Amino acid sequence: MKSKKITKWKSIVIALVLILGFVGYYIWDNCQKGQFQENYGQYTYYVPEYRPNYKFFEGEKAIFYNWEVVKSEEQREMTAVESEAVPNYDSIMTFGHGYFVNSYMKLKNNPKQSLYDFNRNIPEKGEYWRLAVYKLVGEKLERKEFDVFKMVRSFDDNLVPSEIDSIGIGRGTTSEKKYVRIILHPKHSENDEDYKVYFIDLDEGKILPADKVKTDKLSTKNNFVSNTSFYDNLAKKGVSVSMTSVGLNDTYPRKNLKKTVLGQDYPELYKILQGYDSRVAFLNEEPDIKLVQKVAELFFPPGTNVFENVTIPAKYSVDGQEHVINSAEELQKYYKEEEN
Repeated sequence: MKSKKITKWKSIVIALVLILGFVGYYIWDNCQKGQFQENYGQYTYYVPEYRPNYKFFEGEKAIFYNWEVVKSEEQREMTAVESEAVPNYDSIMTFGHGYFVNSYMKLKNNPKQSLYDFNRNIPEKGEYWRLAVYKLVGEKLERKEFDVFKMVRSFDDNLVPSEIDSIGIGRGTTSEKKYVRIILHPKHSENDEDYKVYFIDLDEGKILPADKVKTDKLSTKNNFVSNTSFYDNLAKKGVSVSMTSVGLNDTYPRKNLKKTVLGQDYPELYKILQGYDSRVAFLNEEPDIKLVQKVAELFFPPGTNVFENVTIPAKYSVDGQEHVINSAEELQKYYKEEEN
């Protein structure tokens, strides 16, 4: 009889322990969820930070680069949130005139929908919006970071940031200043026409009115890439060439990259081209046919002639006649540089 009572009490104790354990776990789990929501879950617009990874080619005439995400506990947690509920947003990652620029943020609302629910230039708790600027100084990078909200308030406390334009980096016509565009609008605006373009000075982190900044237009002078069939010929093979850079299109057979000059002779550059948003940029200001040729040839097997069957239209030939050429030397012989 006594043994039955002991067994009964043991059962009661075990049941109480299980109940307390369940209640404790329930409370702990809800605290964890609440803490996660406080730290991560409430931010519906998240763009992680990226930093450039790069190598020079031909001295400092060209640069191979990609972007790698800056990993952290927040990045890991926000990636989990993003995969479940938050749409993917493109980060502003651009390079030009010796500057890498990356914009990253953690916000409760989408700033591009400012007319509806984003009318502030002061971040709420836990929010941030930053602009990282990397400047090439020799072969090294000097990094600066600017707080977008602070920049806007310092310029005009009545304005709200909407987006940093990914159109690229501009160079001042009368100075060596470099700029990116930012779009601002007045607080509580209800008119799309109130959105206006301004410029951010990448060295000082200051916003300037558009009428105070004059940038160089993209020059088409001596643009043999577009003025001949050179661009189209390579684009059909998956290689995108311009006067400023070379990249691979989605149609390029990546599995064949190991068989190319790049894959066989330049292992470090080959590795960079495997990274996210990778590209090759020319650092020289003037067109260089030989450099464009050498970089383009990297993406093909040894011995490939990238100038094979390139057509020079009559408009751009020295004698007003159409020419089909097969070498850089013939291009230089028959191609007519545009007049100013």
